[in-house]
Amino acid sequence: MATMDHARRTRIPWFKMLAIRDIVTSQVLKYNYPGSGTLDDPYIVMFLEDDPRDPMGFPLWLRWIMCIAAGYVTFSVAFISSAFSGSIREISQDLDASPESATLGLSLFLLGFVLGPLLWAPCSELFGRQLILLSTTAIHVFLNIAACFSQTLTVLLLLRLLSGAFGAATLTNSGAVIADIFSPRQRGLAITVYALVPLFAPVLGPVVGNFVSGILGWRWCMVSMALLSATALAVATMVLPETYAPFLLDRRARRLTEMTGRHYASATANARDNDGSQRPSFATTLSRPFVLAANEPIISLLALYQAVVFGTLYFMFAALPLVYTDILGWPRERSGLSFLGVVLGMSLSVLFAVWDNARYVRTLERLKEDAAPPETRLAACCLGGVSIVVGLLWCAWTARPGLPWLINMASGVPFGFGIVLVTIGSTNYLVDAYTIYAASALTVCICGRAIWGAVFPIFVRSMFAFFGVQWSLAIPAAMSLICLPFPFVFYWFGPAILERCKYAGEARRAAKRARRQVDENTPLLA
Repeated sequence: MATMDHARRTRIPWFKMLAIRDIVTSQVLKYNYPGSGTLDDPYIVMFLEDDPRDPMGFPLWLRWIMCIAAGYVTFSVAFISSAFSGSIREISQDLDASPESATLGLSLFLLGFVLGPLLWAPCSELFGRQLILLSTTAIHVFLNIAACFSQTLTVLLLLRLLSGAFGAATLTNSGAVIADIFSPRQRGLAITVYALVPLFAPVLGPVVGNFVSGILGWRWCMVSMALLSATALAVATMVLPETYAPFLLDRRARRLTEMTGRHYASATANARDNDGSQRPSFATTLSRPFVLAANEPIISLLALYQAVVFGTLYFMFAALPLVYTDILGWPRERSGLSFLGVVLGMSLSVLFAVWDNARYVRTLERLKEDAAPPETRLAACCLGGVSIVVGLLWCAWTARPGLPWLINMASGVPFGFGIVLVTIGSTNYLVDAYTIYAASALTVCICGRAIWGAVFPIFVRSMFAFFGVQWSLAIPAAMSLICLPFPFVFYWFGPAILERCKYAGEARRAAKRARRQVDENTPLLA
């Protein structure tokens, strides 16, 4: 059996790391793996001590660069989803269409967010993160370029739908990459970066879209979006290698079998055999988000909560400008400033998230473990849920003439603060509880958010006309209040619920195998 002295880190050129997903170094080839090398008792392949291809063994600075790169790719797609709104007036005039028809470019892009992740997330667990991320982003870039030359609204809307479907791969895979490269001790702060991107980018998109379209025209707005997505593709190509550990180990085992003629199996495959399960088929992998949504109540209920929160955010995108122009008397060109309170609340939430991650690290030190119970992540979610309800009720009952506008704008602070905390807390919890199924679990959340985000804004004007402004703003508050108990229930009863959930149990067993030391100090990773 090899000792730790033999396990000195081997350097692999970065471009080789990016291009080859089944690298076998001399150390990997010569290592004395457990097993006999036969079909019935294959050698069990695991990451070695200081293995250069172990994603969690990358230097911390490199993992943070990868985190920022994944966040940038996600930012580009989230930005493109909303920047289109700044061009609606020019598009309707140039392509001889009604503004209502041109607005479909927003909803269809979000509809693509529903369709895309259902395919890309499970595919990333079968074929690896890198291949799916780069191929779908490349098609996303091509579709954005084609949109610049659209001559009819029908073509433009079709391109927007497909662009959203292919761009949606970044939303699930970026979060999964973070789960692949960061340990639970470090993951909280990284997930904060990931979760903030889809919140800030849609707020910034319309501002830039209005500016570019107003000066240069709507086609140049499409050009700016195409350039942004192209730079995101370049960054992903240069910075993000394959990170999914089960896929890397499977590829390594196959490569070793080809090179030596002996039989090798990854630790993941061996664990499946010991559990009496088979390697999942493509159909099984493809259906996993549906299975998780149907059989894992924690995923389905937290996905519903995120959907309500994001739907409310997009509802406010449409509602606040109407409140400030029609009720508070602001000129239309200033109505975008109504989101300053929300932006301030989101910014303050970042400071809280940094403190909360330090609290999590202290919890680990007290427990003397590498990972705390997933429920530890839900404290921020509980606080954020209360903050959202307070902010929405505050906004609803101060949206009236005669009150200073600052009183209403201040309601955006607890609302924006709570949105980020609910998103970060619930995302962190799902990633910790469903590590190897993180992409599929996040897919359920992203699809729910996309559906509600696309539908909620459609009814703003009709709700204002039927219920009045204050009661219309109170409806999202009531929905958030209904969802508020979810994180509290999972905080107290989550362990008992997870014990009864099949996929949570599989993820928990995989986490226990990860980096477990055997008597010979041989690290195993499933």
